[in-house]
Amino acid sequence: MSLFIFLLSGLSASSFFLDDYLTNLIAKNKHSQAQLSFAIEHENLMALNHALNSSEFHSEQWLSLAKVLAKTQGEAAYQLALYYKASPQKMIFWFKSASRLGFHQATLALAQHFFDQNDFASAEKTLLSFSANNLSINTKLHTRLQTKLLILKLNLAISQGQVGYIENSLLHDTQLLKETVEGRVLLNDIEKYQIGKLTNKALDTSKMIQQCENSIQLFATSLSHLKKLEGIIADFNTQPLSRAVCFASVRYMPVHALDCTKRQQAAIRCDESLWAPYANSIQTRYVGVMLPQGGANVHFGMLYFDSQDTVDVVAHEISHLLGFVDEYPLQAEHNTCQVTQTKSFSQNIAVLENTYYGDRRTIRSKILKQLAWGKYIKDNTPILQSVTASNGKRNWQLGTPEEFNNEVGVFNAQTCKKTNAKMREDFSAYKGLAQRTQLQYFSLSFPPLYSLLLKENTTHYRMPSFHYNIALAYFQQSAIGKNVSEDVALQRIARHKKNIKLANYWLEQSARWESERDRYNKVRQGGF
Repeated sequence: MSLFIFLLSGLSASSFFLDDYLTNLIAKNKHSQAQLSFAIEHENLMALNHALNSSEFHSEQWLSLAKVLAKTQGEAAYQLALYYKASPQKMIFWFKSASRLGFHQATLALAQHFFDQNDFASAEKTLLSFSANNLSINTKLHTRLQTKLLILKLNLAISQGQVGYIENSLLHDTQLLKETVEGRVLLNDIEKYQIGKLTNKALDTSKMIQQCENSIQLFATSLSHLKKLEGIIADFNTQPLSRAVCFASVRYMPVHALDCTKRQQAAIRCDESLWAPYANSIQTRYVGVMLPQGGANVHFGMLYFDSQDTVDVVAHEISHLLGFVDEYPLQAEHNTCQVTQTKSFSQNIAVLENTYYGDRRTIRSKILKQLAWGKYIKDNTPILQSVTASNGKRNWQLGTPEEFNNEVGVFNAQTCKKTNAKMREDFSAYKGLAQRTQLQYFSLSFPPLYSLLLKENTTHYRMPSFHYNIALAYFQQSAIGKNVSEDVALQRIARHKKNIKLANYWLEQSARWESERDRYNKVRQGGF
């Protein structure tokens, strides 16, 4: 468009400030379409914003105009970031662009995105660039952004276990948090989960006492995971196992407090001696921890799982606390599969010799006594099959025939399948049902027989309390080692004596949870 058109449109030829003139004209809505088009063509900000606001939201025209404005206007770059939510790389690019242009909402949104992705380092780095001093302290916008910033920083501190920051922030910023709904919700959550109150003295243990035979205290390391735990507990209440356990209110634990390995494909392992300072505030037999990642497992009285695990996985692991053994192949070196049992040791698995010689009735009677489910095998359901060896000698092979697959019997389990071939010739793992169960695949059902066995005996096969784990950890730390100097050896001997003393103390604490004399003695002697 030529200057001649502008002369015709009323612009004085003596004016050399076209941009200011057009800006003023468009601001007063006194422009013509020709003037608007000219202004847009020359990237006049007022014209571009006017056209953007007149465009259909997220249309091609809107997108084109927003990209031009985003060169200089943070809000336009921020809107582009929201537009590209489904494309994380583009979204991050525009958030960063908006942030560089001083648009604080974009900085906050970018940090929130990193936090939601569990990229705490990037979230923290992004927040460092957030200059709260640049906000106008007299505006509602300032207060709202300050509160959002504080909430994000607190959530980040909670997820990273920065208890000191949490306590200090609550000391100085509680009033600011109370001014918004989101802030009040966060304060309620901090109180509910007793975040920051990590010493035995500070914790309100009256909120955590839960009385039943198999009580469990679950912990998580972030607010989102604490809330997920509550959902898992609610879902667990529909599972058959729910009648055998009860849960205390979920609690917070700093992620670094337990020194855990959390590799995606590896079973979670922690330094369990670090539970000692918290033990007196835990009023349950068992402890469970949801960590950001790692393989679910049970280690004596402690249950570990990660934030991706479903209620079916958690139920499977809880069954181990109650005395059920995996029905999928265990590792070859697993203790369960090294020797035949001398008496029943679990609700659902027996490790017995494959071959027997002698009177069938006598053998049957002895085997049934080795099975937790023995009394539910009908008299007319065979568990021994006659076999003639290559030398012509007759023997009895343990196992119920396929035609009795719908009955309770003695069926091969996959549990000890990885044991070396020579050992498998001598003994195998057996179970009471031919069907696959939740002990083999998480998504399958927990069969009625197992529920019945658990109802009749909830204590005999279960794991010792979590105090046993603390004792074991101290025992494992008591090694003196070889080829060390005399001074080092003396130091280690002193530490060894201290650790042994602590281990015995925690064995005694664990034994107090046992009502059966045999189990009390077994736990007290570290016999699990």
